[in-house]
Amino acid sequence: MQKRHLPPLNALRTFEAAARHLHMGRAADELGVTHGAVSKQIGHLEDQLGVALFQRNGNRLALTEQGIKLLRAATHAFDQLGYAIARLEGESIAGELRVSVPSAFAEKWLIPRLGKFTDSAPGLRLSLLSSNAGDDVLGNAVDLAVRFGEPHWQDGTARLLSHVGSFPVCAPALLAQLAEPADLLGHTLLLDDPAGANWRRWLERAGVPDMSQARTLYCQDFNLLLAGARQGLGLCLADQITAGEDLARGNLVRPFRQSIEHLGAYFVVLPHLVIPAARAFAEWLEREMGEPSPTESAPF
Repeated sequence: MQKRHLPPLNALRTFEAAARHLHMGRAADELGVTHGAVSKQIGHLEDQLGVALFQRNGNRLALTEQGIKLLRAATHAFDQLGYAIARLEGESIAGELRVSVPSAFAEKWLIPRLGKFTDSAPGLRLSLLSSNAGDDVLGNAVDLAVRFGEPHWQDGTARLLSHVGSFPVCAPALLAQLAEPADLLGHTLLLDDPAGANWRRWLERAGVPDMSQARTLYCQDFNLLLAGARQGLGLCLADQITAGEDLARGNLVRPFRQSIEHLGAYFVVLPHLVIPAARAFAEWLEREMGEPSPTESAPF
């Protein structure tokens, strides 16, 4: 049998905690060690692997590309180990699981796939709670939450599910009126953030530096943005996760090729004490997010 070349388990555990929190002090508190011990373990791990895992900007931490890859692998490995131990101790995917999800994500992505999970856990009572709330995402006895945005939630641990590429979509009837990106300014831009930051970024990349004269309409619920786009009310920035089915059916079209990485991403938010059913559901979400969508196609 080939020998495994693995770093010390304690160093990996320290890295996983620091990478989750993006804060050495919080990782030290979780592990019950000093800030210096965490920094030393991370330094030894980076030396052993020969790569930088963190970018350090003063007191702020960010993961490098190599750090992101290692975090996903380490989190999956620790979750698998914890789940296996729980099963050895007699725990199973049963009881009740309360999951909070944004309505558009639930309708467009989760519900069409959910049978795969429920079939594997017949003893589980699953409750889906539709919510787009940005704060206190694990309130009301929620066991797990899915959110789109930036990982600033304070009441749990956020794990990245997927970054998304955003691109304009509209009703087919508007397509003939959109010969070039500047033509968008003659239509209503449907916003998923009040300031229109993502639309501004997309337009700048497409060579339209000023959107101040554009008509805008902000909707907190992304389902309303998609509905407005389908009805010809205007254009919204969408992604394959939420708009893939509408694009495949021809309810929405992409007028331009340009795409940007959205400022937000999809995350699963877990409490610090995770029940086996929530852990299993989070792992299933991560696996499904890694599978290509049957409706996904190359940009045109």
